[in-house]
Order: sequence, then structure tokens, then C-alpha cells
Amino acid sequence: MANTHVELAGSRRPLPHNAIKVRDIDPHAPVQVTVTLKGPKLPSADEMPEKAISREDIARDWGVPSDKVQEVERVLRSYGLQIVDVKQGGRSVRVRGPAAAIIAAFKPDLGIYQVPGQGQIRARHGTLMVPSELADIVEGVFGLDQRRVAKRHSQAAAARTHTMAPLAPADLIERYRFPAGDGEGSTIAIAEFGQDLGNGQVMPPAYIPSDVSSFCESHGLPVPNVRIESVGLSPLNQQQFESEIQQLDRDLQNLLIAQTAETMMDVQIVAGLCPKADIAVYFATWGEGGWVNLLDEVTSGSGPVPVALSISYGLAEEAADWSSGAMDSINQRLQIAAMQGITVCVSSGDDGSGCDQTGNRCHVEFPSSSPFVLSVGGTMLTSQAGGSVDEVVWWVAPGDRSRRGAGATGGGVSTLNQRPAWQTVQVQSKNPHSIDGRVVPDVAALAGAPLYDLLLDGNSFPDGGTSASTPLWAALIARINAALPADKKQRFLTPLLYKANVGKDGFTDIESGQNASHPSPGIGYSAIKGFDAVSGWGVPNGQALLNALSAV
Repeated sequence: MANTHVELAGSRRPLPHNAIKVRDIDPHAPVQVTVTLKGPKLPSADEMPEKAISREDIARDWGVPSDKVQEVERVLRSYGLQIVDVKQGGRSVRVRGPAAAIIAAFKPDLGIYQVPGQGQIRARHGTLMVPSELADIVEGVFGLDQRRVAKRHSQAAAARTHTMAPLAPADLIERYRFPAGDGEGSTIAIAEFGQDLGNGQVMPPAYIPSDVSSFCESHGLPVPNVRIESVGLSPLNQQQFESEIQQLDRDLQNLLIAQTAETMMDVQIVAGLCPKADIAVYFATWGEGGWVNLLDEVTSGSGPVPVALSISYGLAEEAADWSSGAMDSINQRLQIAAMQGITVCVSSGDDGSGCDQTGNRCHVEFPSSSPFVLSVGGTMLTSQAGGSVDEVVWWVAPGDRSRRGAGATGGGVSTLNQRPAWQTVQVQSKNPHSIDGRVVPDVAALAGAPLYDLLLDGNSFPDGGTSASTPLWAALIARINAALPADKKQRFLTPLLYKANVGKDGFTDIESGQNASHPSPGIGYSAIKGFDAVSGWGVPNGQALLNALSAV
């Protein structure tokens, strides 16, 4: 083996938590993987171009040279693998073949495991190997392991205990002073993930067009064009959704409802705020390979380049289910998105300072902590004596989702990504001896009470979480982008929020609240006057933000 293969850096993974091996993998079972490739060094977070670079120019100047791609194809074919797709600009090759051929090529310790909450899935542990001829070309191999690395960030509608009515699109437009517009001429992308049940079986979320139509019509809005982009996963239709609900056990019922509620919430929020935008919804499986494939399609596919991409999923940076190689490959694709002027909006999480981890350290989530995204936190409205309403940091005891209806905005200081030079803020990590890391979130919007007015399968289904504040920001960016001068359109906006007085002038500061999750770690970050690590610059004043961005 030492002569034919070398160890692949960044590929080490433990087995999923509480996984029990069921059997060896069938050597004839079909397996598809994505092989990511090394290319020219991309601009760092502090070297982002001022103007968007086209896909074609990125492929030419930063893509993998053709001879390298051809060498990868040649070697992998020699193992009996079939080339499915090549993304030269996206730096990846997708291949498929029988499990025996995949094992011969990459030497995974692979089996079928029973994983709590995920059923029987294909999983691996240890490191991967790559053929020696490809040691200087291959960066990662993803898709072998089907475990979930995409945790949704939305609040259960059934937990509503407040008295204020859920907010409709018109309420959000008024509260956050959206500039005039309807999203016409813009493409807004949305990322959705579904469960891969193994053995070729998947349980994707449903997409229910009638809910979008009914939602828009009930608010006097035109129905937008929604385009479904299947990246190895196609959504269920309404009939399939209702049929599956009747057949699944309670745990899988709840999972399917939660996944579908996420999808329908994302689409309805964008549709309500940008009813004439082109909405592209990308569906992928929620393993590491699904993340890489989805971002490849957004940045290197054939569809229009979006002005914003909304991602309401993530996991703690230190979560054992991430491999370091996957985070590197995802970060590279987020770099490419930023180079194209796409502002990728990512929810900061709903589990407060602990991010569903144990111990006494604070955590933040990836990819929200990437310097190539706009990290979006959450707020809630509270009724005050005399009838006034305050907007504060979202926190409901115990500060995570361990109790139904509870939750808190994610926020803090990254232990993975260094703070970019443009993030000129003074926030110190609560963790001793931590790096001077990227601070999240950058911005915030409503996540908690009174939630958002939404539909699911024809019924009222108010929902929230940072899953909701994130598509709101994607829609706002589309409306702002449409109104900007021609030479200031299609820019990665996050660094611009830290320029001049953009952060001060374009936001309503949130000065009350904190995000400590209990009992782990029992501490967190607090809102202060100005920028902080629970609400960023605050919630948007859309028209003022448009004016400020027009000047930088």
C-alpha cells in the first residue's frame, strides 16, 4: 500500500456518535464521491476583488489545469470508476462505481452503521488514501460517509407562547425599512439538505408550490418563479409528502416535517420580500459531499449567478462529524462565491454560546464562522409596559434547543478562522488562550417571538430561528443590490459593513441580551452599544444601509 497509495491529509474522521455496525458494505453497491482538487492559491479574505469576477475568468485564472484534471480522470478510470461530472473552475471531479472499486481507489474503512436519528447509513472512520500519482493533485474525497453534517436552525412552531401575532412580509418591510423594490431581475439562491438513508434511499424535504402560491396570494403579492436545482437530491411533492407522513415512524415523521418546514420557510420569506425575484432552491444530501456539491453547483453550474445565497444550516466548528478537509474545501468554495460577488448568508445557529457541545468552552458554528460569508444572528420582540415593543437578542431558557421552544442566537469568536483585517472590532474570546478569531454574527434580524407568518401543507405554521433571519437578509441584499449604482452592484458585502460608517449608519443597534447556553458552557456573550458578538452591527435599517453602501 505504501508504494501505491499515500495518506490524504485532513481526511481523518471518527465514527458517528453511538454508531453500531450492522454489516459490511456490499462490494457491488453503487457509490458516488466527489474528489476535490488543488488549484492556484485563491485571494485571501483581505484580498477579495472589489468587483465580481465571472465564472469563466475564475475557471481560467484559478481553475485546475486541464492536464491535471485529465490525469485524475485517467487514474480513477483505471480503478473502474466512471467520471460523472467535472467542475474545472470549482476544482472537483465526481466519480461513481461499485463499492469495491471505490475501496480500491481510496482505501476507506467503510461499513453500514445504525446511527441514532439517522437510520442505517454508510459511514467510515480513520483516514483515506489516494493513489500515489494523485498525491499532489487531490485535496479531498467526499461522499463516502453519509452522516449528517447539516443541522437546521429553526424554532418549533408548536412552542409559541407569546401573544403578539406572527409577522407578515409587510410587517418585516416596515420594521426593517426595506428599500423600495420587489427583487425583479435578481436571482436569490437557497440551500436545502435532506437525509440520505443509505442503500440508495433518501428522504428529502418536500417542496409544496401551493403553499408558496397561497402565502403570496394571502398577502396580495405576485407568485415568484421558483426553480428547483437537484444536486443529487430531488424534493418530494405534496402528494409524496402526505403519503410518507402516514408510513414513517414518529422520529422520521418529525424529521420529514422539520426538513420540509425549513424549506418552505426559506422560500416563503424570500418570496414575501422579493416576489419578483428568480428563486433557485438547491437540494443536496446533508453529508460533507452534499455541501461540496451544492456549493460547486452555485458557483460553477449553469444557472444564473445569484446575488445572495441563503444557508440555514451548520455545525459547531469542533463537532466531531466535520473533517478538517471538508471544512477547507467548503471554505474554498465560499471564497469562490465571494469572488463572484455572491453574499452567502449563513445562520449563526440556535444553540447559543454552546452550539450543542459539552464542556466549559464557548463555540461558534461553521460555515457561519467563515470569513467569506455574512453571518446572521437572531433577535426577538418583547412587550413593554405601556404597549411599546423592544427588539433584543434572542434567548429563551436554557439558551439552546434542549427544551421545546427554547433557543438562542449563536455568536462568539472562531477558533478555526483568523479574524480578517477588515473586521476592525474589539471583541475578545471567552475561551482562554484562543486565537484572535473571526467574530460572528455580522448582523441580525428576527428569529424568536413573535415568529414569522408561514404556511405548511396548507396550514398556518409560524416559525423562526436564525433559519428565518438568514433568508430575510438574502432578500434584503437583493433589494439593496437592485438599487445600487451600476458600478457598486454584485459585491461581496460583508467587508463593506466594516468600512467608514456603514455599520453605524445602516443598522439599528441591539443593546440588550446575551446568548449563554446552560449548563454548557454556562457563559456567553452580551449585547453592548455598537458592534457585539450576539447581534453584530444590529438589525437592518434597509434604506439607510442602501445609502451607506452607495458611498463605499
